[in-house]
Amino acid sequence: AELQFKNKELATVTMHLVERGGILSNIREELISVIKKLNLSHQTFEFKGVFRMLTDTEKGDDDWNRFALYFDQVHNNFLGTLKAKYPTLSATDLKLCAYLRLNLSSKEIAQLLNISLKGVEISRYRIRKKFQLTPEINLYDFLIDVTSEPK
Repeated sequence: AELQFKNKELATVTMHLVERGGILSNIREELISVIKKLNLSHQTFEFKGVFRMLTDTEKGDDDWNRFALYFDQVHNNFLGTLKAKYPTLSATDLKLCAYLRLNLSSKEIAQLLNISLKGVEISRYRIRKKFQLTPEINLYDFLIDVTSEPK
């Protein structure tokens, strides 16, 4: 029952992060659109504070820490095990691996990491190199298997 509760909590936190990322991205795009429509390009510096707040909110480490806690509880210390087996993985690599483990789309991952779709593809490629995976091996399947192996 506790695992089921944690799994629901994890799903809720994940979807909250995806939705919030989408909303913040839409706000940023609308603001840029208004600046262009009103021909305020020369006054962009006045909006820097707003853009900084949006960026800071998008990168919220508190959300990631809460997500990582629930994620590890539900997925048998996935992040800890992965970091122990592959110490060269960065914090961003671990985030990407967690989102891939949840089978999120590249678009959802891009929103969560606040990067472009191309950035997600490049990150996936770099992670595959760190894991020394051949093209035939599915990254999602690898992430499922790598943490379920006996220690």
